[in-house]
Amino acid sequence: MTDEPNQVFAWRAHPARERRAQAAGALGVIVGFCGLVYLAFGSAGWAAVSLAVLLGSLSRFFFPSRFEIDAEGITARYPLRTMRRRWIELRRFVHDRNGGFLSTRARSSRMDAFQGMHILFGAKRDEVIAMINGLLRRERAA
Repeated sequence: MTDEPNQVFAWRAHPARERRAQAAGALGVIVGFCGLVYLAFGSAGWAAVSLAVLLGSLSRFFFPSRFEIDAEGITARYPLRTMRRRWIELRRFVHDRNGGFLSTRARSSRMDAFQGMHILFGAKRDEVIAMINGLLRRERAA
């Protein structure tokens, strides 16, 4: 499918919608913390700032992300940032049931967080894993 230059496989992931119980628990903790900030400082402004910081730091969970795979690489459009990696740059792919990590390094390193790409599978887990593994194998064979 993605062997042709113009074909794109795209999907969307929205963890809060996919795992509503966890989202409700996380929102409860956030609201509770913001309430404590309001009580401690007596300021709705500081409570609003803490809400914004917490939601911003958890933006990949609470807001949808979009991903695209094509013959050249993979693009991730997160709520606060867009990343693109080409297959030729990628050396390692590890994953679990919810998402994966594409790394530019063959072995695990402390630098992974700065040079790799986290992806979420959404409802397309099996398709995404098979496609990424196939494209990485193709790139290594070239």
